[in-house]
Amino acid sequence: MKIEDKDYEEITSTAIVTAYPRIFTDILYEKEIYKWLSNHCNEEVSLNKNLAPNIEARYKLTNKILDNSGIKQVLELAAGYTSRGLIYSSKGYNYVEMDLGKVVHNKINVVHDVYGDIPESLKIISGNALRYSDYLRVSEYFDNNDKVAVINEGLFRYLTFEEKRVVAENVYTLLKKHGGIWITCDVTPKKFIQTQNKAIPQFNKDLSTITSRNNLNDRFENIEHIKEFFGKIGFEIAEVHRFSEMKEDLYSINHHNIYDENIEHLLEDAIVVVMKVK
Repeated sequence: MKIEDKDYEEITSTAIVTAYPRIFTDILYEKEIYKWLSNHCNEEVSLNKNLAPNIEARYKLTNKILDNSGIKQVLELAAGYTSRGLIYSSKGYNYVEMDLGKVVHNKINVVHDVYGDIPESLKIISGNALRYSDYLRVSEYFDNNDKVAVINEGLFRYLTFEEKRVVAENVYTLLKKHGGIWITCDVTPKKFIQTQNKAIPQFNKDLSTITSRNNLNDRFENIEHIKEFFGKIGFEIAEVHRFSEMKEDLYSINHHNIYDENIEHLLEDAIVVVMKVK
């Protein structure tokens, strides 16, 4: 399939939607990052702090899995404005963030203004997760003798199943070469959307005004569907984790009291999976 960045640019505005609720967490640099974005970006998007427990849980759960893996080389797809790359590269990880050009331009300026010089072990590069040639460029930054962890949060929900397949095949090729794991929350099944609509009633409606790609038909049905889809490409599901595992560690809940019964259900239904090449 022909990959044109312009076909995916409307997704980039959602990066600000998820940057805002992170200011209600204790994640390093997130308040400074959002302040920069609010001063320099003119995106007209609806913001909702009730997203904070969900966003914080997926961030911290992904970090926990990465820490436990012992892998020190990371590719984060559609990295957006998250501070993870800055934090982990500062701890000695070989970290590559890939996103579309507009986000990368902003992210480089954000890091310069919020942190200073970009750490040598952090690469912020323009690329498209669907374009195989961009993975070839990324691979040059990695030591062939060490494993790679691929991470993505909030990309697959905006892709058709054909586009998901293309991304998965690209990740498979990268991990087939280097070894390692794929950590993603983007396979959370359809049931989660119903829970999300109860917990944050306006969210999906508002999101659909930003991007036409917020389509329920592009979501996985259940865990069996996930295993079948990625199994055909050559992956196996090694681990499945629920966001609720992180409940006790969520600053947004324990310090901002952003919590109710519907958010509890949301944390229970949302998952992060770890995949390996068979």
